[in-house]
Amino acid sequence: MSKCMSKAKLATFAALGLAGIALVAALPVGVLVAAAAFGASRYTRRAAAALFPLALGVGVALAFWCAADLMGTLKHLGEAKPAVPLDVAGWLTMDRLDPANRAARAGLVLGALGGVVLALARGRGGELHDERHVHGLRVADNAAKGTRRWAGDRDIAHICEFGPPRMGDKFGGGIVLGRLKGRIVRAQPSLKGKPPLPGHAMVVAGTGAGKTYSFVIPNTVAAACTGESIVVTDPKGELTCLLAPWLKSLKYDVYIFNLSHPEYGDRWNPVLECRDNEEVTAFATAIVHNAAKDSSGYFVMKEIQLLKALVYLLRADFPPEQAHLRSVLSLLAWPVEALDERFQNAYRVGRLPREGLEEWRGAVSSNIDNAISGLTAKLGVIRAEPVAKLLTGMPGDMIDLSALGRKKAALFCVLPVNSGHLKPVLATFYYFFFRRLYGLAAENGGRLPTPTRFLLDEFANIGQVPGFTETISTARSLGIQVQFILQSLKQLADVYGANELEVITGNCPVRLFLGGDDRATTTYFSQQLGEAAVYSVNESRDVTMPWDRLDVAKRRETITRRALMEPEELAGMDSMAAVCLLRWCLPLYLTKLGWEELPQAKEIKELAVLTLADVAPKKDFRLELPEMPEITEEPPKERDRKRGSEKKPKKKDDDGEGSGDWLDELFGPAQ
Repeated sequence: MSKCMSKAKLATFAALGLAGIALVAALPVGVLVAAAAFGASRYTRRAAAALFPLALGVGVALAFWCAADLMGTLKHLGEAKPAVPLDVAGWLTMDRLDPANRAARAGLVLGALGGVVLALARGRGGELHDERHVHGLRVADNAAKGTRRWAGDRDIAHICEFGPPRMGDKFGGGIVLGRLKGRIVRAQPSLKGKPPLPGHAMVVAGTGAGKTYSFVIPNTVAAACTGESIVVTDPKGELTCLLAPWLKSLKYDVYIFNLSHPEYGDRWNPVLECRDNEEVTAFATAIVHNAAKDSSGYFVMKEIQLLKALVYLLRADFPPEQAHLRSVLSLLAWPVEALDERFQNAYRVGRLPREGLEEWRGAVSSNIDNAISGLTAKLGVIRAEPVAKLLTGMPGDMIDLSALGRKKAALFCVLPVNSGHLKPVLATFYYFFFRRLYGLAAENGGRLPTPTRFLLDEFANIGQVPGFTETISTARSLGIQVQFILQSLKQLADVYGANELEVITGNCPVRLFLGGDDRATTTYFSQQLGEAAVYSVNESRDVTMPWDRLDVAKRRETITRRALMEPEELAGMDSMAAVCLLRWCLPLYLTKLGWEELPQAKEIKELAVLTLADVAPKKDFRLELPEMPEITEEPPKERDRKRGSEKKPKKKDDDGEGSGDWLDELFGPAQ
């Protein structure tokens, strides 16, 4: 019994001794931490940062020494424990020490290193952006000063998914935005039980901001993971070489509309694509408006009218092989008399519809020479043989634009460097693209059989797409997502105008800024991000007399308004940072995601090819043009340009008035 009592007493004494040691060890730690706090308040954060590693190192060293001493006490429980002196000086040497002091020396080193890391991290606190900090300032709960802040995980969980895109998962796609606290964030257009989020996105990225690397490729992968059809604008053709082989391995049909090297691509004929008067009008308007600096005025309208008339004539009175846009330039070189005769004959035999002759008579009534010269200049880009061949073809032998809405397919629109001169072609192409998808959706109960995502890089170089404002306002319910990329908001305003810009941006629930220093763009995003209420510390000190400088500065903490990002801060933002405005959610401060970080990257790289020739075989398209009429060397007869032909007397009916059908009066009834 006495032995048991003695062991119990020893254990009690050991516990009390250890408690005393802990208190003694805590005392210098407390003093050092207090010194660090004093340094922070009396001087600057740099003093605190310098003292913090020392304080943490000593604290960890004492903790390790206490732990080692406790183990020694327990090991010699019931026996005489040898004395273990605290050899602080020995911690700073390489001499052999007893186990407890060796542990203390290791604790000193580890604690100091950890303190340095934490101090450096704290030193970057001025750039800390999360749900609790704005530029390192703590966010306050004060609605009078502002309610905005950066979103955290919980703030976006109702509308976003985390993790990389996943194959075979209904919600494995979405819009890849970047990383939030290291986790990949994907906005989901349609989460079950959540409000529908239109899949439209506006991305603004200046030169070198990583738009292709961190947005286009990741979102192409995300679209493929859910089996969406994909339309990608591909400057220089690099994306086609990288992604087309991988998409083919996923059973995608791949089309290439190649305006850079047309021989490695598929044909498309806008003249034969037109199906009714509305489409002819939109086509002619898009061609002329996107080729003209001034898209309004009398002469522009005359050019549109002339182009419409020639499109009608080509479709009605020429072989399909010659009914293409390059043939319009040939017809513009015909004598007006020869054209007029061709129109009249085509109408008399019933091939040319009434609308075609009406457009011709209106165009030729006056200023026909100005209309011909202006339209010829605007179609100059079509004169290049490769582009001219690309825009030929007949139904069944050219890109079927509605095919992407029926089945899983991808189309790459390859653009050359400095593709601004191709705006007339591109604007027309995307107009018909959207129109065919709308028609297909109408045939299938208002939704596409296969959802289609447009990733339109260099969107300003596409030109003004007819009806684009209405398209982006209504496309969500049809299964169409439009995600376009600009270098600045000014580009969009220059193409569509300030009023249309507001409508377009308002229909983009995802607005992502990847970097740039355009003033209008940074101001827009700064205003949209809003202001937060933050705690701000102000210091003051009376320095009237020299000795007053020795006084401790008085510090006052107040709540103030602070913009999440000022325009100049957005312009000077870290190259790997991005900010995102997301509907129904607080704004996000993100880290860009490189596509090579995705799990699909390895397979994409393995399947990638070097040249477009490895994706699409070279093709040699024929280019047939209308034969030129015989032109005499004699100067053309003087004619009344206001009518385009010799004036003919009006036939009078019994009341002395002209006949109700003036076309039949001039040319006879159509057969």
